[in-house]
Amino acid sequence: MNFFSFEFLGSFLVFFLIYWGCQPSSKLQNGLLITASYFFVYSFSPDFAYILFGYTLFIYLLTNWATVWLSNRWVYSLLAIGIIGCFTAFKYYSFFQETIQQTLDKFGFSVGLPVLELLAPLGLSFYAFHSVSYTVSVCRKEIEKADFFDVVLYLAFFPSIVAGPINRARNFLPQIQAESRVILDSRRAILLISLALVKLFLFSSYLAENYVNPVFDAPAGFSAGEILIATYAYAWNIYFNFSGYTNLVTGIALLLGFRVPLNFNAPYLATNLQDFWKRWHISLSTFIMDYIYIPLGGSRKGFVRKNINVLTAMLISGLWHGAAMTFVIWGAIHGLGTVIFNIKTELMKKLGRTHLIPNAHVSKLLARILTFHFVCFAWIFFRSPSFDDALVMLNQFIEPGFIASISANLGLLIAFWLLFFAYPYFVQGYHYVAKKYQDIAWYYYPIPLAIVLTIMFMLSPSGMPGFIYANF
Repeated sequence: MNFFSFEFLGSFLVFFLIYWGCQPSSKLQNGLLITASYFFVYSFSPDFAYILFGYTLFIYLLTNWATVWLSNRWVYSLLAIGIIGCFTAFKYYSFFQETIQQTLDKFGFSVGLPVLELLAPLGLSFYAFHSVSYTVSVCRKEIEKADFFDVVLYLAFFPSIVAGPINRARNFLPQIQAESRVILDSRRAILLISLALVKLFLFSSYLAENYVNPVFDAPAGFSAGEILIATYAYAWNIYFNFSGYTNLVTGIALLLGFRVPLNFNAPYLATNLQDFWKRWHISLSTFIMDYIYIPLGGSRKGFVRKNINVLTAMLISGLWHGAAMTFVIWGAIHGLGTVIFNIKTELMKKLGRTHLIPNAHVSKLLARILTFHFVCFAWIFFRSPSFDDALVMLNQFIEPGFIASISANLGLLIAFWLLFFAYPYFVQGYHYVAKKYQDIAWYYYPIPLAIVLTIMFMLSPSGMPGFIYANF
């Protein structure tokens, strides 16, 4: 059931009325949310709902019962075994099986490894992260053990099960356990949902259909200029898609009386990779920092160990995104880029300087341009169907006729550069509206929103927009 399908819209409207008709009983509302969440997952596949419930039962028994007899080390070990087992069976087995099989064949061993045809359950990556947050928070005494049905809802909450954001247990469980709840900031919720529709139906879909998919799906037939346009387009395509989905989820959660964490903060304003990861998929980057980077030692064990930990964390992040070498390379690129930035920062500190270029404004602009293009370079591997396809795209940049190709596509390239330079002003406009929207009377909302959404649906490509991060 797609979030934008008429089935979901009709079901949600009915659910919304019944849900708030149960106020002030939050227990009854939670029961309705659990039912709706499992129905949502079940609509994709009954097996997905069974797996989710089985996994929830495992987490509840491990965290609420096993912690009575076992030490935290044993609990963490069992949690890791459970998560790695699920990810291996449902997400990574084919990748490892194919890699090991090719290696064995190369050395002359005729061993046929078994093949598993299992479909990755909807939301596995996200409810696994939620389970880590819950179990670790209980073991660290940050929160009390939760009631079974509270754990069920925490792992299954339908707005964020598809593609996040990642809700920390210490922040989200108190909202589930509240005695009563109200609709939170309804005008902001409507604005966020409207913004999501524009981002997903118009911007993201248009870029994907016209510039991204044709080139990335068959890169050999395109010139360097067209590949550069496709790369720029994908950078904005995935941003509009994922941030639009986050806007949608945030709006729906507010209408249900919940707050979810901030997931994006103008990532293409970043002036280095560390800054980028403080702005992009914030709930994931902070999760990796708290549950992978810091437990590995963080920056506490010296400069070399710090950078090894950074690279390890980014490689794990890449592998989390998908069972393919392209995602591992994407993670490695970001990891190596961050290591290089750390080395540069350390050298500048020893030299007693903060900028390579004296003029701070020029330095910041050049840093933004460099960071954006480094991220775009990594996006080529992220989006390419295979490593060979990514190499084909990169090879086009060193083929003869590069200058002629750029000249032939100069108009579109200039348009994307203008978008890049105008982006800070769009961000300022968004923040201005975020501050002033409460001052606007509610009766001014319907007509402008109706006009904007009508124009959006008229101009947007046909079909339902997909959620890129739902694949991860």
